[in-house]
Amino acid sequence: MAYDVFISYAKEDKVVADAVCATLESHAVRCWIAPRDVLPGVAYGEAIIDAIRGCRIMILVFSSKSNASPHIPTEIERAVSAGVAVIPFRIEDVMPGKSLDYFIGSVHWLDALTRPLEQHLERLVQNVQTLLSRDAAVIEPKKSSAIAAPAPSVASSPVRPPWLYAALGIMALLVIVFAVLLFARKPSKSTQIAPVAVSSTPPAASQPPPAIASQPSGISSAGSTDAAAASKSAAPAATQQAPRKEPKTGVHDTARVPVRPETPASHAAAPSTSAEDLFDKGLSAYRGKQFSQAAELYRKACDGGERKGCHDLGLMYQRGEGVAKDLNRAAGLFKRACDAGGTGGCLDLGLMYLRGEGVPKDLNRAADLYKRACDAGAPPGCTDLGRMYHDGEGVAKDFNRAAELFKSACDAGGSIGCLDLGTMYRRGEGVPKDLNRAADLFKKACEAGVNRGCEDLAKLKK
Repeated sequence: MAYDVFISYAKEDKVVADAVCATLESHAVRCWIAPRDVLPGVAYGEAIIDAIRGCRIMILVFSSKSNASPHIPTEIERAVSAGVAVIPFRIEDVMPGKSLDYFIGSVHWLDALTRPLEQHLERLVQNVQTLLSRDAAVIEPKKSSAIAAPAPSVASSPVRPPWLYAALGIMALLVIVFAVLLFARKPSKSTQIAPVAVSSTPPAASQPPPAIASQPSGISSAGSTDAAAASKSAAPAATQQAPRKEPKTGVHDTARVPVRPETPASHAAAPSTSAEDLFDKGLSAYRGKQFSQAAELYRKACDGGERKGCHDLGLMYQRGEGVAKDLNRAAGLFKRACDAGGTGGCLDLGLMYLRGEGVPKDLNRAADLYKRACDAGAPPGCTDLGRMYHDGEGVAKDFNRAAELFKSACDAGGSIGCLDLGTMYRRGEGVPKDLNRAADLFKKACEAGVNRGCEDLAKLKK
């Protein structure tokens, strides 16, 4: 990911937000904060959405000003939909309004109500570092059982299966029996029995083969899932590593990138470090702002089959961090992550095709990629694809299909999808005109923190 932390704040609290940013970055935590990190020529809203998708944690500087902001609830909703952890950092003794209480009412807050502020900032740094090391979300996206992919469990230490030891015991017993029978026979005078050579090399079966989840590229009519079926690899013992399950990160994906085939000559020199370890080292180097080293480690992890290495390396090429800025290379890396079942890679690549950045502008291709993300259970993919059907961009204009996609996003916890579906019920586009149904959907979006939902509900009541 390009950033560790996204800082959300009201403009009146900029002094505190800047202090939060400076303290975190002094501890090698990469922060995104507006307006500092909004690139020239990029729409403000697009930059914020991209940053939220690319971060691991959102810190909300919570005060009476942020409580009344029309923009912050939308940022929180986007973070929750993307599975990004949200840490409320309260600097005033106020309670969240309805637009924010839905998301942060049940989350543990960090209070910074007393002075000096520095002592609270240090505690915030400790909490952020703990969450980054665990890679666990404070708030998880809401998904319906119809389209949500099963969540992988948290990574644990590899354990050799019991059958492996049983098999080794049986093999050893057979060798002993064979040796006894062989030496019990009397050799003839004209024939000598050569002694049996016993190899001192440990059996290859003592190392478990890696389980690599692969998924073919292209759009599947049945939809893709983040938990692809694992297939066993028969790689030589010198290059085998134990598999590791990845923790849940919302719409970001857990499938592995197919490992590039190796030549026979490469086996002797193959490193023992696993692709997962290379990615972890790359992440540590990135947090330490050693971008060139991070890029090299991400590259090795990607080539070794680690999907996250491909995605993060693509972000570095997209932004020109540690490597020369190369949008073509970024698009290729996003494609590798997407082909492995990664919704994050699909969404980022779809956005590049939509804008024509690094690839020829291709709305059809963008729609295909949004469909893959939607089928894998990412509400933003369903919402973005629904808007393309509604406007007839890259696909034939189809209000019925747009309404279906907005409903899928809404049911999966995407409040923007609820808002767009409510608008279609109010207008009678693709669905029968139903103001009561529209009001229910606007209310759902409003309670989820989308200010426009509250405004549309108020207009509808009038």
